[in-house]
Amino acid sequence: MARSRPKERRRKQAGVTLMELLVAIVIFSIVAAMLVGSWIYLNRASVFAMQDNDSRATARDALSRMSIELRDAQPQTLPTATPTPSASPTWAVLTVASPTEADFYSAYNQPGANSNGSGTGMLTRIYLDTSGSSPQKTLLWQRDTNGDGTFDRTVVLAKNVVNNSIPNTTVTPNTSYTAIFTYGYRDAGGNYLTTDNSSASLDLTKIISIQIRLIIDVNLAHTPKYIDLSTTVRPRDAGAN
Repeated sequence: MARSRPKERRRKQAGVTLMELLVAIVIFSIVAAMLVGSWIYLNRASVFAMQDNDSRATARDALSRMSIELRDAQPQTLPTATPTPSASPTWAVLTVASPTEADFYSAYNQPGANSNGSGTGMLTRIYLDTSGSSPQKTLLWQRDTNGDGTFDRTVVLAKNVVNNSIPNTTVTPNTSYTAIFTYGYRDAGGNYLTTDNSSASLDLTKIISIQIRLIIDVNLAHTPKYIDLSTTVRPRDAGAN
């Protein structure tokens, strides 16, 4: 019996010490923190990716809608054809042309529009609402649906547009903004030139193409991340005689 007592004492002392328990808790806490941190990071990345995809889709849709409508821009009436057409067009497709606004009569979704581009187009405006102090602005589409000269229908094409706050260093002279609309025309010598028409001095009858550039910020909470899309369209009656 006396010989078995040391073994019994050793059995009674076997188990987890307080120090071992504390070490295990610390290790578990570190692993748990890593797992939670990874989950939070992945969740934020997933949310940002979804927002980025949504913003890109919105930007593409807005650019497509503007392109379609401007391509179908038309004068309300066309001059009578003559045996000797004039060397330059005598009507304007656009009624307003500025860096952030284009007004025109659109034949888009207008079944009554004439095949020659005249007739029943509705007065349409695409413009950047530059009100407010935030650098992110809203791009709007408006239409006069009842022909009374006022825009009675408004649709938001894109939000968080930053064209108005991004300097354009690719033009001469440089500007403090990047135009949404840049207009192509030919001068008296037949040279093709472009302008954003900020001075409103361009003869609108000479516009033959419109470059559209849309810049959207998709990372509002952190360092800006821009979607920059552009295309060029030619209204179907631009430059016609």
